[in-house]
Amino acid sequence: MPPSMVLQPVYQESWALIYGLFGLSGFILGWVAQRGNYCFVNAMTSIFTTRSFERFGALLILFGLSALGCGLLVAFGIIPAVDQYYFNYFAGWYILVGSFVFGFGAALAGGCNLSMLYRAASGYVQNWIELFGMMIGTYIFAIGIWPFQQYTMEKGIFSTTLGGYVEYLPYVIFHSVSPMAVYITTLILSLPLIILGIYLQQYTKKKWNMNFRMSTPGIMAYKPPAPISVGKEGEEKKDWKKEALDMLLLKKPYGTNLSTVILALDMIFVFIVGAGYTFNYLVITSSDGGRFFEYLLMIPGINLFLNTPWFNDSLPIVDPSTLMVVMLCIGAFAASFLSGDFKIRIPKEKKRLLIGFLGGMLVGIGVRMALGCNVGLMWTNFAQLGYDGIIFLFGMLGGVWLAVKVQERL
Repeated sequence: MPPSMVLQPVYQESWALIYGLFGLSGFILGWVAQRGNYCFVNAMTSIFTTRSFERFGALLILFGLSALGCGLLVAFGIIPAVDQYYFNYFAGWYILVGSFVFGFGAALAGGCNLSMLYRAASGYVQNWIELFGMMIGTYIFAIGIWPFQQYTMEKGIFSTTLGGYVEYLPYVIFHSVSPMAVYITTLILSLPLIILGIYLQQYTKKKWNMNFRMSTPGIMAYKPPAPISVGKEGEEKKDWKKEALDMLLLKKPYGTNLSTVILALDMIFVFIVGAGYTFNYLVITSSDGGRFFEYLLMIPGINLFLNTPWFNDSLPIVDPSTLMVVMLCIGAFAASFLSGDFKIRIPKEKKRLLIGFLGGMLVGIGVRMALGCNVGLMWTNFAQLGYDGIIFLFGMLGGVWLAVKVQERL
């Protein structure tokens, strides 16, 4: 007998409180991403440009911590398993192709869906243009690609047709959603990601230190200082306290790993708050961009939902996802404004605006084809113990790699 596919509210909060907590989560996401300059695309491009794995390692840690926290909540019976697999997408060719197109477009435009939003809220005009391009890309997808993609999904052509628990790794591996199956799967998925992420960060630091030693005259003759005295230790502790205080006062940006931990906790927070409701994961930034374009066209009397298939199925304007995106932008704006980072920035090379628009169009096409973006599908799906996020990760890496090669020749 298949697992239950019925959501029941786990906690009996009012809808006002639910929306308030989702809004708080979006604010935290925007604030922390802005203060940590967190960008999935930059983490991947740095692999191919500077051979640095530090930020990519942080991404793997983020995925691992999110999977670990959400998985253990289910394994210990705090949240029902149905809340973890209910919104797992239908896997298929479109996730791989869409994530590749998304990665290529995002790398050209200079940012993923998350960084595009918080940078737009911080005054980057190029990201405003990218957002508009994403809306146009969504429309191109809706009229030119979605009818064909929907047909392949319904017929199961290079795709699954059920979603839900069928895409749930505990069910795929053990054909069960029991607490033990979820517990073992959680450890199998999360721990290697965390360990590999830490290894890649340490590997990058060691490589940089070695390169510095080899490139600095006389460095090999350098002698380490004597052991630190008690007084020095006290000064070091004060420095840590000062650094933490500077972060609180917005004088210093957040470190990559601090941002990673906070963002993972935010994902787990949303998973708990949304348990039993119709929305149990973080932010669908790409859908909201497409819907915003739909609502703009309503002003001159153009109703896409009447004759365009994808918009027929798009979500209503008032829902937790929309609220979270709005609050993400507010949180990013607040962080940039209070820290003195906010400034209207127009790129000196005006061709960057065109590239941003074209990249945004590809982002819009890619995320809609993949049924989600780097946040609403890839990161979220790791927390859902699905495998769609893994497919998206490799497809996005391929698209980013190609974009780097193209940019090298421009």
